[in-house]
Amino acid sequence: MQTFSGMQRSIPYQNALNQLFLVGAYVVYVSLSSLYLLFPPLLGLLFFAFNRALNRHDLGALIAVVVMLLVFEAEKGFWFGSSVVFFALLVHYIIPKIEQLVQCRICMAAIFIMFAYPGYWLFMWSGNQVLMLSLPALDWHMGFYMVIEFLILAALV
Repeated sequence: MQTFSGMQRSIPYQNALNQLFLVGAYVVYVSLSSLYLLFPPLLGLLFFAFNRALNRHDLGALIAVVVMLLVFEAEKGFWFGSSVVFFALLVHYIIPKIEQLVQCRICMAAIFIMFAYPGYWLFMWSGNQVLMLSLPALDWHMGFYMVIEFLILAALV
């Protein structure tokens, strides 16, 4: 019997399987967040993950985040692709300027949350005004979601 001490078992496409599991878990979670209003939809975390995937040039993670954003839009009734366009514009034009000025990681977490919730709502509001559609809903839950997601993101950063 021969032993191979240098050999390791590896699961092929482990990152893809992990990301597929995360997408599935997010689909279940966002469905529950529509039923239970105290569950935040994790838009700020998705923005952070979107920025991180673009900075690391990780195509698999970027595709997983985009799918999660599209699921978020479908569940909440927003335009198809609007969050992806909004986040891409932010990451390309605004976030690099802010990262030059702000070096504090927790401050950046707060900025990500501020851009994700009120910024996305303003983006949708302006688009709906131009197209003369009904305005997106704004209530006290958004502030609650921002606090919860800031705490989660501050713990991760």
